[in-house]
Amino acid sequence: MAAGLGFKTFVTGEVLTAGDTNGYLMQGINVFASTAARDAAITSPQEGQFAYTKDTNSLWYYTGSAWAASGATGDIEGVTAGVGISGGGTSGTVTVTNSMATAIDAKGDLVAGTGADAFSRIAVGANNTVLTADSAQATGLKWATVAATGTSFSLLNAGGTALTAASTITISGITGIQKLYILVEEASTGTASDQPFIRFNADTGSNYIVAGPQITWASTYSAGNVNNQVSGTGISKIDLAAMSASASSSVSASLFVDGCNGTGFKYWSLTTGGTQASSNSQTHMTAQGIYEGTSVITSVSITGSSNFDNGTIFVFGSAN
Repeated sequence: MAAGLGFKTFVTGEVLTAGDTNGYLMQGINVFASTAARDAAITSPQEGQFAYTKDTNSLWYYTGSAWAASGATGDIEGVTAGVGISGGGTSGTVTVTNSMATAIDAKGDLVAGTGADAFSRIAVGANNTVLTADSAQATGLKWATVAATGTSFSLLNAGGTALTAASTITISGITGIQKLYILVEEASTGTASDQPFIRFNADTGSNYIVAGPQITWASTYSAGNVNNQVSGTGISKIDLAAMSASASSSVSASLFVDGCNGTGFKYWSLTTGGTQASSNSQTHMTAQGIYEGTSVITSVSITGSSNFDNGTIFVFGSAN
């Protein structure tokens, strides 16, 4: 068989030669039962010649040195758009589009699920807002203003609590408070040389640790006024300053506590003073330490050796 000669328009009366037949008319696609039948019938294939084999429904072309599959035997009948895709078709040029991409129309937009195989656009939020979970929204998300994180104290026991008619006064019902600031004003028990103390959650265990410098002032300074306090085994309370030998003397104090709403250790810092008298060795004191109780602080109490007969305790709290 001659090599394909391309295309020719014959005119009336022109003689059709064997070469014309082989070169022009034999350029169609020959059909064979198999590649074996093809190779037996076409012993001298020409470059560009096509053949079809029925056993595999394959189309072949001759490269000049071997038969090669044409790749024109695809079995895709159409492109159907699935979840998140639009477009498709069964013929011609087919285009598919990512529907999630087309849902976005502004810088910062997000796409979130709204259910099984469903989604929706979340428009970009305002400056300085944060994305927050919210089950009331279709997407389960919303943009929200950043919660304030600054410390803001408020008085937890309105007007303060009078220190009278009991040896222990407790302020309870403290919830959601991270920092406490406790002020004790002119507490008196009417007992000379009394030394009131503070406890959290009525905890009488050895969970109050003094760690760091403790400074006391009496009427006369001495080297013993400055101590490095480390009570590694803990004590059962936070002592305030001692009153003087006079039964009419009083004690005032300020106590700061941090970490109250956690289950770890709480830090505290104390400044306290009692009525000055020459017989009193502890009229002013500063101290720091930790409270090892692992429960959230829900109450604060002040205790004297006898009933209080004067003074007020104020408890301030901050959620941050």
